[in-house]
Amino acid sequence: MLKVMYADGRVAGMSGMAPRAPAKAVPPQAIAPPLERSGDNGADQRAAVQTWKGRAIEEHVHSKSLDRAYRQWLFHKATRSPRLRDMYLDPQPFEQTLLSLKQGADYLVVSQSDSHIAHLGYDLRGTLSSERKFATSNSLKEIFDECIAENQPIYARYISSLSNRDAYWETMILPLTADGTGRPTFTLCYMNALNEKVDMLRILYDRSPVGMVAAVPIKDGQNRTDDARILTMNTRARELLHFAEDKGQPHTVGELIRYISTDLRWTPTGSSSIEQGTSILYQDAAGDRISVTIELINHFILITVAPAAVEKGPGWNRFARLVGLS
Repeated sequence: MLKVMYADGRVAGMSGMAPRAPAKAVPPQAIAPPLERSGDNGADQRAAVQTWKGRAIEEHVHSKSLDRAYRQWLFHKATRSPRLRDMYLDPQPFEQTLLSLKQGADYLVVSQSDSHIAHLGYDLRGTLSSERKFATSNSLKEIFDECIAENQPIYARYISSLSNRDAYWETMILPLTADGTGRPTFTLCYMNALNEKVDMLRILYDRSPVGMVAAVPIKDGQNRTDDARILTMNTRARELLHFAEDKGQPHTVGELIRYISTDLRWTPTGSSSIEQGTSILYQDAAGDRISVTIELINHFILITVAPAAVEKGPGWNRFARLVGLS
């Protein structure tokens, strides 16, 4: 007997048995922040969204897939306005995407990848931005407007109003045309959830204004720390220590200290002890002072390198008030 499986999971034979009436459709889940984020509700609410444009995008984008999408857009932009179809020529599929069409002052979600629906927990397809009255949607609409008006990509990071888990998202927002002419009418977002601590710590490490070098202690025959093997060095440390991208770096902390003295010719002018290490003050050939601190933290050695005197920038008073210093 031939059997047929219906969409609601029922199985019926084809021997004259008529199927029952289909089950009543389940309405889509309401698109609103969870109770823990009820303060994000409302058309006047805005989210804390970080954005970057132009050359700053390459410096801050974390996900390789987002960077690939950005470079693909730039490739087409060199000859004409990138089209929607151009972004679907990549043989490597992008997992999380959200495509919106500008309609007057609104944006209609016309496509959302299954992976993004699963990660976000909501199906946004067919919804208008004016219907989604919560903080991140309101802020992203304004970023979409800016992206289309300037015809330039925008890279953004934010915590979603729709999550009660503080999921941290990064997105590459690309303006696209239908035929390569005129103003863009689409925004295509490539999404990536930065909800792993490793991702966020990596961003903080790579973008830190302080130079950082991590090393693991090397023990001698009597179980005493003889030296330390360098594991990684962030971009700021390479800048302060004058290491070119294509130049090798010292393999041990001992080699690094010798490099500072002989190659850079930094002169030590003082030192002080801290709880788990030592801080050394150096002066370079130009007379600038640099602080190098070596600390033992949970079986790792962390070396921080920073200018000894940091001028108070425009944001000093703002942050001083934030921590109660003024």
